[in-house]
Amino acid sequence: MASVQLDLTDKQYKKLVEAVYLGTWVVNSTKMELDEEFEEVRELVLSKYKEAGLDELIVHQQQLGIHDLDVDYESKLLDTYVEEYDEFSFWDKLVEKLADKEMAERFGPQKGKMTDEMMEKRMEIEEQIGEKLEETGVTELSFKGK
Repeated sequence: MASVQLDLTDKQYKKLVEAVYLGTWVVNSTKMELDEEFEEVRELVLSKYKEAGLDELIVHQQQLGIHDLDVDYESKLLDTYVEEYDEFSFWDKLVEKLADKEMAERFGPQKGKMTDEMMEKRMEIEEQIGEKLEETGVTELSFKGK
Protein backbone atom coordinates (compact mmCIF):
# COMPACT_ATOMS: atom_id res chain seq x y z
CA MET A 1 0.00 0.00 0.00
CA ALA A 2 1.27 3.47 -0.89
CA SER A 3 2.09 5.91 1.86
CA VAL A 4 1.38 9.64 1.84
CA GLN A 5 3.62 12.09 3.66
CA LEU A 6 2.48 15.60 4.50
CA ASP A 7 4.75 18.50 5.31
CA LEU A 8 2.69 20.93 7.40
CA THR A 9 3.46 24.05 9.35
CA ASP A 10 2.40 24.02 13.00
CA LYS A 11 -0.55 26.23 12.07
CA GLN A 12 -1.60 23.90 9.24
CA TYR A 13 -1.29 20.88 11.52
CA LYS A 14 -3.53 22.57 14.09
CA LYS A 15 -6.16 23.18 11.38
CA LEU A 16 -5.83 19.54 10.29
CA VAL A 17 -6.42 18.45 13.89
CA GLU A 18 -9.54 20.62 14.03
CA ALA A 19 -10.83 19.34 10.66
CA VAL A 20 -10.22 15.70 11.59
CA TYR A 21 -11.80 16.15 15.02
CA LEU A 22 -14.89 17.88 13.61
CA GLY A 23 -15.24 15.40 10.76
CA THR A 24 -14.93 12.43 13.09
CA TRP A 25 -17.40 14.04 15.49
CA VAL A 26 -19.97 14.47 12.69
CA VAL A 27 -19.54 10.89 11.53
CA ASN A 28 -19.70 9.33 15.00
CA SER A 29 -22.00 11.65 16.97
CA THR A 30 -25.17 9.83 15.91
CA LYS A 31 -23.86 6.27 16.04
CA MET A 32 -23.91 3.68 18.80
CA GLU A 33 -20.57 2.29 17.58
CA LEU A 34 -17.68 4.40 16.36
CA ASP A 35 -16.58 4.25 12.75
CA GLU A 36 -13.20 2.65 13.31
CA GLU A 37 -11.67 3.87 10.05
CA PHE A 38 -12.35 7.48 11.01
CA GLU A 39 -11.11 6.83 14.54
CA GLU A 40 -7.90 5.30 13.16
CA VAL A 41 -7.19 8.42 11.07
CA ARG A 42 -8.08 10.68 14.00
CA GLU A 43 -5.67 8.80 16.25
CA LEU A 44 -2.89 8.94 13.66
CA VAL A 45 -3.27 12.71 13.22
CA LEU A 46 -3.55 13.47 16.94
CA SER A 47 -0.56 11.29 17.79
CA LYS A 48 1.78 13.83 16.15
CA TYR A 49 0.80 16.62 18.55
CA LYS A 50 4.20 16.94 20.27
CA GLU A 51 5.92 17.65 16.96
CA ALA A 52 3.65 20.69 16.51
CA GLY A 53 3.94 21.83 20.13
CA LEU A 54 0.25 21.26 20.91
CA ASP A 55 0.83 19.76 24.36
CA GLU A 56 -1.74 22.11 25.88
CA LEU A 57 -4.46 21.16 23.35
CA ILE A 58 -4.04 17.41 22.93
CA VAL A 59 -3.67 14.82 25.67
CA HIS A 60 -2.47 11.26 25.53
CA GLN A 61 -4.67 8.96 27.57
CA GLN A 62 -2.10 6.28 28.23
CA GLN A 63 -4.40 3.81 29.99
CA LEU A 64 -6.72 3.80 26.93
CA GLY A 65 -3.91 4.11 24.41
CA ILE A 66 -5.53 7.04 22.62
CA HIS A 67 -5.03 10.74 22.05
CA ASP A 68 -7.83 13.21 22.61
CA LEU A 69 -8.42 16.92 22.60
CA ASP A 70 -8.27 18.88 25.80
CA VAL A 71 -11.84 19.30 27.10
CA ASP A 72 -11.78 23.10 26.84
CA TYR A 73 -10.35 22.99 23.31
CA GLU A 74 -12.97 20.43 22.29
CA SER A 75 -15.76 22.61 23.74
CA LYS A 76 -14.40 25.65 21.93
CA LEU A 77 -14.44 23.81 18.59
CA LEU A 78 -17.96 22.51 19.15
CA ASP A 79 -19.20 25.95 20.20
CA THR A 80 -17.48 27.67 17.29
CA TYR A 81 -18.32 25.33 14.44
CA VAL A 82 -20.98 22.80 15.38
CA GLU A 83 -23.36 25.24 17.07
CA GLU A 84 -23.23 27.59 14.07
CA TYR A 85 -23.70 24.68 11.66
CA ASP A 86 -26.61 23.28 13.68
CA GLU A 87 -28.33 26.66 13.74
CA PHE A 88 -27.92 27.16 10.00
CA SER A 89 -28.90 23.62 9.06
CA PHE A 90 -31.96 23.71 11.35
CA TRP A 91 -33.43 26.69 9.49
CA ASP A 92 -32.38 25.31 6.12
CA LYS A 93 -33.99 21.93 6.83
CA LEU A 94 -37.10 23.57 8.28
CA VAL A 95 -37.58 25.62 5.10
CA GLU A 96 -37.01 22.50 3.00
CA LYS A 97 -39.53 20.39 4.95
CA LEU A 98 -42.16 23.14 5.00
CA ALA A 99 -41.71 23.60 1.25
CA ASP A 100 -42.14 19.84 0.74
CA LYS A 101 -45.38 20.01 2.71
CA GLU A 102 -46.64 23.05 0.81
CA MET A 103 -45.78 21.49 -2.56
CA ALA A 104 -47.64 18.28 -1.63
CA GLU A 105 -50.68 20.28 -0.48
CA ARG A 106 -50.76 22.36 -3.66
CA PHE A 107 -49.77 19.82 -6.28
CA GLY A 108 -50.16 16.40 -4.68
CA PRO A 109 -47.42 13.87 -3.98
CA GLN A 110 -44.27 14.24 -6.06
CA LYS A 111 -44.05 11.62 -8.80
CA GLY A 112 -40.77 11.29 -10.62
CA LYS A 113 -38.36 14.07 -11.44
CA MET A 114 -39.48 17.66 -10.91
CA THR A 115 -39.99 19.74 -14.03
CA ASP A 116 -38.24 23.09 -14.40
CA GLU A 117 -41.58 24.78 -13.78
CA MET A 118 -42.11 22.83 -10.54
CA MET A 119 -38.54 23.57 -9.40
CA GLU A 120 -39.17 27.26 -10.00
CA LYS A 121 -42.40 27.08 -8.00
CA ARG A 122 -40.62 25.26 -5.18
CA MET A 123 -37.89 27.90 -5.08
CA GLU A 124 -40.56 30.62 -4.82
CA ILE A 125 -42.22 28.74 -1.95
CA GLU A 126 -38.88 28.27 -0.17
CA GLU A 127 -38.13 31.97 -0.56
CA GLN A 128 -41.54 32.94 0.86
CA ILE A 129 -41.15 30.55 3.79
CA GLY A 130 -37.58 31.73 4.44
CA GLU A 131 -38.66 35.38 4.48
CA LYS A 132 -41.57 34.60 6.82
CA LEU A 133 -39.32 32.66 9.20
CA GLU A 134 -36.78 35.49 9.20
CA GLU A 135 -39.56 37.88 10.25
CA THR A 136 -41.26 35.73 12.86
CA GLY A 137 -38.94 32.87 13.79
CA VAL A 138 -41.02 29.91 14.90
CA THR A 139 -43.60 32.02 16.77
CA GLU A 140 -46.23 31.65 14.05
CA LEU A 141 -45.66 27.96 13.37
CA SER A 142 -48.32 25.67 14.72
CA PHE A 143 -49.05 21.99 14.89
CA LYS A 144 -52.58 20.86 14.20
CA GLY A 145 -52.97 17.58 16.04
CA LYS A 146 -55.83 15.17 15.44
